[in-house]
Amino acid sequence: MTSPLKNKTVVVTGASSGIGRAAALELARRGANLVIAARRAELLEEVAVACRALGVECRTVVTDVTLRSDCQHLIDVAGEVDVLVNNAGFAIFDAFENAKSDDLESMMATNYFGAVWCAQAVLPQMLARRRGTIVNVASIAGIMGYARMGGYCATKFAMIGFSETLRDEVLGRGVRVAMVCPGTVETQFFVKAERGKMPGASRLVLAIKPEKVAKAIADAAEDGKYRRILPMGAMLFMRLKEFFPRFAHVLMRRVSSMMEPR
Repeated sequence: MTSPLKNKTVVVTGASSGIGRAAALELARRGANLVIAARRAELLEEVAVACRALGVECRTVVTDVTLRSDCQHLIDVAGEVDVLVNNAGFAIFDAFENAKSDDLESMMATNYFGAVWCAQAVLPQMLARRRGTIVNVASIAGIMGYARMGGYCATKFAMIGFSETLRDEVLGRGVRVAMVCPGTVETQFFVKAERGKMPGASRLVLAIKPEKVAKAIADAAEDGKYRRILPMGAMLFMRLKEFFPRFAHVLMRRVSSMMEPR
């Protein structure tokens, strides 16, 4: 069965590695023509070569999403965009009392404002055509706050609030806004952020492969579904948190205290 993404133009940020790389390849398998963006030109070109080998067009645009001008340039180069995947991001885990102001500002500039600038750049053309999909890669860390992850959680809470607001604003105007909220993923992202700093209970949910998240992103690009949380264990705990927030936090703290050395 032919994917609705076949011959569509899809822009993916943060595409040089991890989830972004896996998403670009999955979208290419579904026949999408790609415009991929990241700061590391050499790695970006390697991803582009792999995508072209799957029979699609793939252009690279070196982009720093913290710069509004770079985001606008990315969309200008892409031309008529059918799908924007806001994936660029990174994490630094630290207790709030030890968090460095530069780290907090950098995470917000990349994880949140990078998505905002790209969405603002692409939205006018999508609204004019009354067609298009924006997929924001958020996190379960945007649904529940975790100890020693405050700076990162703040960026993802902001991303989810932005996504929900934008979705309501464009409803009925032909543009869809979807979110993908993964838990821990087996990428360098969590190696650099030091997964060991996460609360012990949060580590009970096993990390998933980036390819699984990539499929969720591609599915969201196809159907525009409001929110996908994965894996299943994370989805169930997030539902618990939304219905019984105090209990979920107490449970997280108590289980973590039993797992972590004192």
